[in-house]
Amino acid sequence: MNRPSAQSNIEPLIRNLKDIVGAEHVITDRKERTFYSTDVFYESNPADLVIQPGNKDQIARSIAEAVRTGYTVVARGGGMSYTGGYVPDREASVIVDMRRLDRILEINTEDMYVTVECGVTWKRLYEALKEKGVRTPYFGPFSGIHATVGGALSQNSVFFGSGLHGTAADAVLGLEVALPDGRIIKTGSAATPYNPTPFFRHYGPDLTGIFLGDTGALGFKVQATLRLIKLPPIQLFASFSYEEDAQMATAMGEIARQGLASECYGFDPFLLHLRLKFEGLAQDIKSLASVVKSGKSLLSGLKEAAKVAVAGRSFMEGVQYAMHVTVEGRDQADAESALKKIREIATRQGKEIENSLPKLVRANPFLPTNRLLGPEGQRWVPVHGIMPHSRVVPFLKALDDYFNANRELVEKNGIEWGYLCTTVGAGAFLCEPTFFWPDSHYDVHRRHIEPAHYAKLKQVPTNLDARNAMIKIRKDLAKLFMDFGCIHLQVGKMYLYRESRDPLTYALLQAIKDHVDPHHLVNPGSLGLR
Repeated sequence: MNRPSAQSNIEPLIRNLKDIVGAEHVITDRKERTFYSTDVFYESNPADLVIQPGNKDQIARSIAEAVRTGYTVVARGGGMSYTGGYVPDREASVIVDMRRLDRILEINTEDMYVTVECGVTWKRLYEALKEKGVRTPYFGPFSGIHATVGGALSQNSVFFGSGLHGTAADAVLGLEVALPDGRIIKTGSAATPYNPTPFFRHYGPDLTGIFLGDTGALGFKVQATLRLIKLPPIQLFASFSYEEDAQMATAMGEIARQGLASECYGFDPFLLHLRLKFEGLAQDIKSLASVVKSGKSLLSGLKEAAKVAVAGRSFMEGVQYAMHVTVEGRDQADAESALKKIREIATRQGKEIENSLPKLVRANPFLPTNRLLGPEGQRWVPVHGIMPHSRVVPFLKALDDYFNANRELVEKNGIEWGYLCTTVGAGAFLCEPTFFWPDSHYDVHRRHIEPAHYAKLKQVPTNLDARNAMIKIRKDLAKLFMDFGCIHLQVGKMYLYRESRDPLTYALLQAIKDHVDPHHLVNPGSLGLR
């Protein structure tokens, strides 16, 4: 089927989209279009238009109109991508800002599911569910103040709850997805005309999974239903230090295999001590109110806050590699039993230290995204891979070997790096090398960082040499991850997805793309699809 050619005159499309979404929700200003077309790392020529639909019918009609006139359409959620996920791959493009679709449609605590529009943020969802005594198993990334449910389901995502419950995609029961021709497809148990309810995912082939982790290449997720669990009443915390990364990784693997921690994560020495250069203890003290509120009672909360205040940041002194765990339990005995086993595992090669950091992380799970830049205004970007536990130690050695071989490139461009890691369910380990380098800021940094914090940061000129060095390093590491058989979240347009897939497997994906998006106008370039 021939692809329609984009009109040289965009005015008819603008008029039609204004009729659909309202004139105030069609953005033509170049500065605004540039902002919406730039992620944390990648920039490109701005989209021709940005639209902000207010419901799923407006989205379906809008994308059908844009596709009919030959324009590519790209969904944008909270804007936290750093792999080109929503950066336009072609000229003649329309970005669809999904954030007005932010309603929580149903919280069903009897059948244990929640249905939301996909523009709702993880922070807002978590707070609404918490009032009902429930939450989703995975309940958001660090950037949940901005990151949307739809963005996480398109890119997949881990952190809060991932130690036990896996990724964002693992919590999904069903979807509603707008296709390029304006139809909306349903998946899961709700895809029936006979008394539909979205209580179960699998009935025959898993059609829901096709649209998860697709980086927005197969359709626009407009509505999602997620599983619920009871909010665990008990939270306990522990932290441990290690002299070597292999020791920390070994402990994390055993904790994951035994299913003991809701979160189990670690930092290398660079990232651990970089925290000292950020806001400092004064900022952590502001967090104590949340520590108090998170306690089982006012008294226990005050005791926890006092421990954090007394410990200050002295727990980091002399620490090399630091592992932190959060344990949840049905009651105190349940949580303490798991924590006892964790201590037995963790202290075989490490020692226990003050547990201030995981307490503060859980007390304030969705902080402002001030760390989109380094503590002195350096640009920031990560790269990551997920691997089985058996490959972690060899990979960490290969990572060190790479940077030893590229020491001159790193030092010449003022690049600093470290890594964080976390477990994902029982069998997976995520390693995320994270980079800082001197370079100018994008509008996405200025808008997503608190004004008072941003005003303190250094401003430096554009540094294309360092930026190009970072592009090379990220490409090299993507290849290294592929060589170790790793998989990725937030594939976007950066990771070597097509190159790493069995040809027959990829051909099936391409056939699905051809069927749901025959003109290849939905976020072209994602997953290597054209």
